[in-house]
Amino acid sequence: MRRNESLIQDPLSHPLQAFVSDGLQLGDVLERLLQFSGVARVVVSTYSVGEEFLRRCHHLRKRGLISHLLIIADTKAADKTARLNVMVRRVADEVRLCQNHSKVLLVEGVKLSVLVLTSQNQTRGNRLENYTVIHNAAIMDSIIHSLNQLNTATVWKST
Repeated sequence: MRRNESLIQDPLSHPLQAFVSDGLQLGDVLERLLQFSGVARVVVSTYSVGEEFLRRCHHLRKRGLISHLLIIADTKAADKTARLNVMVRRVADEVRLCQNHSKVLLVEGVKLSVLVLTSQNQTRGNRLENYTVIHNAAIMDSIIHSLNQLNTATVWKST
């Protein structure tokens, strides 16, 4: 187990968890949650996505843990996303751009679904970040609804 991953408990027995850490990257959080959720559809809402996070998602896909990956990023991050275009197309099923500064990770798994609200973009920051892990269907549905209402431009969608 990676450093500080033990901060994340099973969401079924701990449906609300909140902590701060400078020892986790969001890829660590995702991988830990997939241990509880099983194979999952993953939605990532972020200002910007980085190569390290994409590599982790690629690895998790190859292991069969991510069945579908949607990335919602800010339009201002489009230049960076374009530079990572080949990698994004290899990893994500869909990329949507909009005015977005939210940092949300949705894991809709075969065993359970969980939501993470965080201060961390999907880039390496090595800073103290906050994480709130929520296992609550009503809250998750509300967040999914809000994300689906965003006025987005789809820049990549696999066929």
